[in-house]
Amino acid sequence: MATFVLVHGACTGGWCWEKVVPLLQANGHKVCAPDMPGLGDDSTPPANVTLADNVEKVARLLDKMEEQVVLVGHSLGGITISAVAEARRRKLKALVYVCAVLPTNGKAGRDMTSLEPDTMFRLARQVSPDGATYTFARDKIPALFYADVSPEDRYRGLQRLRPQPVVISTTPVTLTEERFGSVPRWYIECTHDYALRINLQRLMVKKTPCKVISMECGHSPFYSNPEELADHLETIARS
Repeated sequence: MATFVLVHGACTGGWCWEKVVPLLQANGHKVCAPDMPGLGDDSTPPANVTLADNVEKVARLLDKMEEQVVLVGHSLGGITISAVAEARRRKLKALVYVCAVLPTNGKAGRDMTSLEPDTMFRLARQVSPDGATYTFARDKIPALFYADVSPEDRYRGLQRLRPQPVVISTTPVTLTEERFGSVPRWYIECTHDYALRINLQRLMVKKTPCKVISMECGHSPFYSNPEELADHLETIARS
């Protein structure tokens, strides 16, 4: 049996994994899906959050676990799991990027998404007046995140989104070959993703090679294809 830590993306919370967690647990795995600081039910003011806060939150979880962990990041969560791997490589069995931002050394999340400057993800983003957080244009969110998701799950997701701390996207990450590079990496690409389009996903993987699994779905496979996603995560854990 394996232990999974599931890290959510921008504006969401650990709740986004609510269909995947019970599937993994039903097969005997341990699963943790924490809220990143300032998101989900976490009460940290979003304007005060740093990338180091995200890393510390996940690292503390890993430090409490005796066994190695499969660390999974969705979307912007790819930045956090990469930085965690640099800090806690010996605690990790594998890194899994689920249609996620996959950074290179010295680059920030926005550097990676700018590789495709006209992506809807960037065009739909709305930054707060103080520049500390951003959200997405509400009329664009269904197509961006929930294009192939049931109306019920789309509604539930929309109701729980919160402003995202900008700094998670703007902080460069330091990644070394001996630390980050020593952890096995997998990328689950989502071919119908409108937020991080498939060309961008594949360009990032070309820059930072991973073993690749393809899913024919949009940006939220934990809602549109939870059984398939859970199966892939189990396959990775067994490898």
